[in-house]
Amino acid sequence: MSEENRILTLSNLFSLIRAFLLLPILVSLSNENRIWAVVWMVLAFITDFLDGYLARRWNQRSNLGRIIDPLADKIVALGISFFMVISSKYDFPLWFLIFILARELIMMLCSLIVIRKKNVVMESNRPGKNSAIAVGLTVFLFAMKLQPYGWIVLWCASGLTLYSSWIYFSLFLKQIRELSS
Repeated sequence: MSEENRILTLSNLFSLIRAFLLLPILVSLSNENRIWAVVWMVLAFITDFLDGYLARRWNQRSNLGRIIDPLADKIVALGISFFMVISSKYDFPLWFLIFILARELIMMLCSLIVIRKKNVVMESNRPGKNSAIAVGLTVFLFAMKLQPYGWIVLWCASGLTLYSSWIYFSLFLKQIRELSS
């Protein structure tokens, strides 16, 4: 099996663990236990750092990792956001959840098209990572009820998300154009 097609790597395991950390985060938030929520969120952040670090350090980059690492980030951020929208205990804006969800669905569709047509898994880039960090920080600040900071970072995250979406869409169009040539 080629390195790009590896499945069982420590980096991929950390991505999966991060996705499953959503459950204890949500339990902590539903009980308004901010200390444990912070502990679980910090653990999720550490697994995010470790999966990328180990993938580069131990040459464990893989197509699956390129998919499940950002997917795990989205599962956690969107899961917490959805919970905060439906919970009366939090004041998370529905429009921001819809905005992020729509963006992720469009990006996923574009990525699937590139995978299907070119058999290429597009990697995350710096603007996308910056957007993900800003969205994650927004979710964290709202979960901890740290206002007005949550709103300030939310507007920054919105701008970064629009910018990174433009970059990804440009890359997507470049990939599709290469098919035509």
